[in-house]
Amino acid sequence: MSIDPRAYWQEDVLEQEYQRIFSRGFYAGNANGLRAEGDYSSYQVCGRPIVTRNIDGKPRSFENICLHRANLIDPPGRGNRPFRCAYHAWQYDADGTLERAPLANQECIGRRQLQSYATVENRGMVFVAPEGELDPGTGVAALDAIGFELGESFHNETLEHGANWKFLVENVIEAYHVSIVHESSFVPTGISSTSRSTNQFFGRDSCAHTANKNQDGSKGRLIPGATGDYLHAYIFPNLFVSITGGLVGFISHFKPQSAGQTLLEWELFETPLLMAQKTAVRNYIKQQAIDFTRKVLGEDLVVLNNSQIGIRHARGPHQLQEIEGRLAHFHETYLRMMS
Repeated sequence: MSIDPRAYWQEDVLEQEYQRIFSRGFYAGNANGLRAEGDYSSYQVCGRPIVTRNIDGKPRSFENICLHRANLIDPPGRGNRPFRCAYHAWQYDADGTLERAPLANQECIGRRQLQSYATVENRGMVFVAPEGELDPGTGVAALDAIGFELGESFHNETLEHGANWKFLVENVIEAYHVSIVHESSFVPTGISSTSRSTNQFFGRDSCAHTANKNQDGSKGRLIPGATGDYLHAYIFPNLFVSITGGLVGFISHFKPQSAGQTLLEWELFETPLLMAQKTAVRNYIKQQAIDFTRKVLGEDLVVLNNSQIGIRHARGPHQLQEIEGRLAHFHETYLRMMS
């Protein structure tokens, strides 16, 4: 079973994916950036403007379109400001109800309520569902399987991909490409295409535990409790969490912008083990992690963008191999939800 190649570049397919997949729930971002009253995160999912805000101490999400002339109420990105449109200062309350419209004739205002979306915070992570309700336990089983505990975030970036969102998922959840694409990054650390890996599946989610070939390496000796193993969880449809060596955590998620454009946001955080080390050791490992992550993501970016070019003229679906078990699970999940 594999996804039809046309699903990677046709805009009408992306519209169906929003209706059948993303509208039912996706990861919106880390709650640490939404701790103060007025904090907001404005973004697009499949072209739809959405904003998640701290309102009365809790994250709440709305359609980010002013009821007046359809301007974005909050500009793209993160910040802190009143829930007020910057065009004509129409302002909204905690429920998304219009509470102030300067110079407006009240009799000319028919719609006063923004569309609100179900929003849940789980372990410092915010999930949003434009339609229906959210399971408060979203992703818990897979996160527990890798021992996830959100620590202190120390770096974040965004990266534009000229590729369909499904290519990003497929790339992240298989190790088949590691020895080729990441020959100068992952391989020297002891992680390769032939590393022993154990997969687990939890409904739509999955995780993998990849053993390091250099278990007796210097990292393990310098920091008791650290290993070279790589733990990775994929929470359907758009969240990836990994822990490297028990020291550095990585959270990345994407938001489809169009059929051929995907915005990836990533951040690194310290695990409790790393936070227990001396400052000099922590700073060294954190800088190494930043440099390493940038290198790996840059290597993947080239392959993904090239895949987007090729898929428009592919003569058949992917030919999945046994080594790509998690990828096959993703395809089965996707096809089931799209059918």
